[in-house]
Amino acid sequence: MSNKSFLRAFNKARWSKAKYGAETAFWVKEISLYKDWHEGRLKRHYGHEPPQARQKIKANNLKDSAILTWFSVHQKPKYLADLKLDKNVFRNMRLLDIGAGPMPSAAVFADCEIYSLDPLYSEYIAAGYPLHYYDRVKFVNAYSEDIPIEDNYFDAVISVNAIDHVDSLAKTAKEIKRVLRPNGKFAMHVHYHEATEAEPLELNDKIFIKHFGWVKNLRKMESSQSKYGSVAEAGEEYAIWRNF
Repeated sequence: MSNKSFLRAFNKARWSKAKYGAETAFWVKEISLYKDWHEGRLKRHYGHEPPQARQKIKANNLKDSAILTWFSVHQKPKYLADLKLDKNVFRNMRLLDIGAGPMPSAAVFADCEIYSLDPLYSEYIAAGYPLHYYDRVKFVNAYSEDIPIEDNYFDAVISVNAIDHVDSLAKTAKEIKRVLRPNGKFAMHVHYHEATEAEPLELNDKIFIKHFGWVKNLRKMESSQSKYGSVAEAGEEYAIWRNF
């Protein structure tokens, strides 16, 4: 390996470590906030007041109870709201969620086979996220640039506020094209913003179309400065892209 190649590889590894370290740190901090919200010590979290007794999901400990309650109150409704979809839209389909994070929010969709893909599942488990409760979800611990699934496997692919986190948008788009069957359903909620450590990609309509223009009937359904539970910073945008 040449000195230039070694330096590029070294810098990429250091950048990835910092990026995924920031991502993990965010989700670790969220657990404390979920517990405070669950117990009424935090008066609002992403617009939600503390849960009422009837909303609380009981688990073996406070941490798991708080996470599962937050999953029910916020995460599942968020996917429907952000993608502007009905829970029945993927019935009898095999669905892939790109960048699902530590809670498989795609479980809000009824009667479908759900695969949640994220490269940080070992870190999420170590942080305390109870993935074992979601028995209808298949977790895929992998990068979107190298999806360990056969060609044309999925009937639908979705992503919510995650595609700006990937290492390579070009490779991710190529992999999605490979695993999505021809004429499959495609839906993404995309955050346009300046680069940050955990969200390094600066996206816009032109860049998105460049990489996902292969999606038949793709169109921008909506543009907004807000999403479920929060408002974008000045100059940012949330876009919904779908082909159905």
